[in-house]
Amino acid sequence: MNLKEALIQKLPAKLAPFAPKAFDSFGNIAVMEIPKELNKKKKLIGETLISMNPRFETVCSIESDHKGKFRVQKVKVIAGKKQTIATYKEYGCTFLIPLGKVFFSPRLSGERTRIAGLIQPGEIVGAWFSGVGPYPIIFSKHSKMQSAVAIELNPFGHKYAKKNAELNKVKNVEFVKGDVKKVYKKFKQKFDRIAMPLPHTGYQFLKEAFYCAKPGAVIHMYEIIHKGDYSLPESQIMGEAKKAKRRVEIIYKNKVREFSPTKEQVVFDILVLD
Repeated sequence: MNLKEALIQKLPAKLAPFAPKAFDSFGNIAVMEIPKELNKKKKLIGETLISMNPRFETVCSIESDHKGKFRVQKVKVIAGKKQTIATYKEYGCTFLIPLGKVFFSPRLSGERTRIAGLIQPGEIVGAWFSGVGPYPIIFSKHSKMQSAVAIELNPFGHKYAKKNAELNKVKNVEFVKGDVKKVYKKFKQKFDRIAMPLPHTGYQFLKEAFYCAKPGAVIHMYEIIHKGDYSLPESQIMGEAKKAKRRVEIIYKNKVREFSPTKEQVVFDILVLD
């Protein structure tokens, strides 16, 4: 029995069609979006999920869209322990995540390990918009990179990235608190690889990425598109490369995850030829 089926047995018949099925797991905390029709049933929903999944100590509901320059969502504890700092594990690494204070998606775990598998021995990696550090820490533990520079503007993300590096005994990552657009000139043609997991406005940082990329480097850029339509970000990539006087090739593009019924998040791997 899944969550939706369990809730249908507990909710009034008129509310049963709104019963949620999906949730995100952040280790000991589950986070879910609850339809407005079920606002008065949040506690019941949370307690039902915990009873079905004892590994969850807490259930939180999403209380807002992604907002502000840090693109965070408000969350509220609806069942279990009154805590919002999750202990999340991914591919042998442990991350402390202050939910509601930072952006973090467990659905990007496959991307983090995919890129780690591409990193060649001795690479210097740029991990931009690094949040609580999942990209550079996974890279450190699952590749033979020389080092990484992780840049994050959100002070909570920066603070917890350093905590998570210590927690995972990672010593070859430099954590920089700052705006990529203000600090990028320190890293002229420094990086063999740059990961840019900023889905809505990643193309706006291509100028900085091309400035920081060595000849032969690969840039991993993310974008939200209408399903199957790669044309706009492709034209943005080529346009910014032309402005930067860098010759590039898109060597890989693929869907990363569903974003909405009509949109999806995709990744572009951009090879900087010279």
